[in-house]
Amino acid sequence: MATVVAPGALLAQATPKPAVGPERPFTPPPRVERTLPNGLQVVTVRYPTVPKVSVVLTVRSGLAEDPAKQAGLAQFVVDAVQEGTTSRDSRKLKRDVFAMGATLSGFAGQDTSTFTMRGLADTLPQMLDILADVARNPTFPQDEIDLLKTNTKQGLQAQLASPQFVANRAYRQALFGAHPYARVGPTPESVDAIDRAAIAAYHKAHYRPNNAFVIVTGDVTPDTVTAAVQKAFGSWARGDVPPSATPAVPELQGRKIVFVQRPNSVQSSISVGNFAIRRNDPRWPVLQLANQIYGAAFDSRLVRNIREEKGYTYSPQSQFQAMEQAGFYRAVADVRNDVTGATVKEIYGEIDKFRTGGPEPDELTNAKTYMRGLFVIQNATQAGLTNTLNTMYSFGLPKDYPETFQKTVTNLNGEAVKTGAQMLLGSDKSVIVIVGDYAKVKDQLTGLGEITFVDINGKPISAPQ
Repeated sequence: MATVVAPGALLAQATPKPAVGPERPFTPPPRVERTLPNGLQVVTVRYPTVPKVSVVLTVRSGLAEDPAKQAGLAQFVVDAVQEGTTSRDSRKLKRDVFAMGATLSGFAGQDTSTFTMRGLADTLPQMLDILADVARNPTFPQDEIDLLKTNTKQGLQAQLASPQFVANRAYRQALFGAHPYARVGPTPESVDAIDRAAIAAYHKAHYRPNNAFVIVTGDVTPDTVTAAVQKAFGSWARGDVPPSATPAVPELQGRKIVFVQRPNSVQSSISVGNFAIRRNDPRWPVLQLANQIYGAAFDSRLVRNIREEKGYTYSPQSQFQAMEQAGFYRAVADVRNDVTGATVKEIYGEIDKFRTGGPEPDELTNAKTYMRGLFVIQNATQAGLTNTLNTMYSFGLPKDYPETFQKTVTNLNGEAVKTGAQMLLGSDKSVIVIVGDYAKVKDQLTGLGEITFVDINGKPISAPQ
């Protein structure tokens, strides 16, 4: 006869969880920096945990350099250079990468354009040869550019169906105005304005060795890396690079409210935020910690309030992004129509409470432990450490940033975090963006301020009736 076990019996017999052990300090492998005669900076990290290697080539120019009417041009360049060179068409390029068991990808951010290759360490010379070929010798085939434009337009059309995408774009436009950081990517109009000549001109102006650096992390030695990089990139001609456009960010006066009309929407996508510091500002860790406590973590104040206590939404969060010229934070939540106004009030309520009272001791301890532990996890792999170093060299962070990050976080006290919250979390001066159906929520927005209305494409419209 089978024995019936009560549902809770096995749980009661389970072995107790072990106590949490002491934190392990993070000691990254040493780096060796060298610069080729043409100005290309080369950073090597010997990290022989596995017989693989991660290679990053970063150009210090990104979407912020796009002409206003050609938003997204930098990403088109990143994509187009991978579609054919003087020695490889797009098919051969992909076959050569695949034959090595490697991967090649590229991405244009606001301030940089980055190409990443990962593969076996003994294929490093071949990987660098491909990276150099892509960066130096693209042919920009017209048929590939036409395909990129078609695919981009289709992707944009699909993105417009996402209220989160629309909210992010509208928020950036409302916050940054005419500043290049207002542009999060291409628009249908800018795609039409981008042609082969514009792509080639951007590449010629910005893809220079004295405007780039290479990071190699893996089972390699500095001498081997330097020799391979010299062979692949040594004859790349340096040249003058256009100075970056650095217009001042607009100054916020009061609360700026933008409503994006999305008829028949059953929920509202809310964004609340304002400006923050540059990425190389020494106060970045304390603002990151303040954001962690406010809304970035799943046990943050914002989550506990409007998810756990109120049940307004499943996953509210607060995002903090710091770039070369400026930064911003954005509290976001997707909520039912009937709690739209209440959610905005709770977001501001938590902001004001944090700005006034600072963190609780347990909050501070837990957030610091989380940040230190996450940093170790993020840098436990070749790829993760390469990403950290790429950020460091992209934004000119202190050379001891990886070695001192944990100590810096440990030394932050409650008063510093309170000051960080006051800097990061704006209350009287901020931007509110709501994507939804105005007719269903308008009565809840009384008292927030004057509202500007736009459609999902960002075009101004009259107040919906």
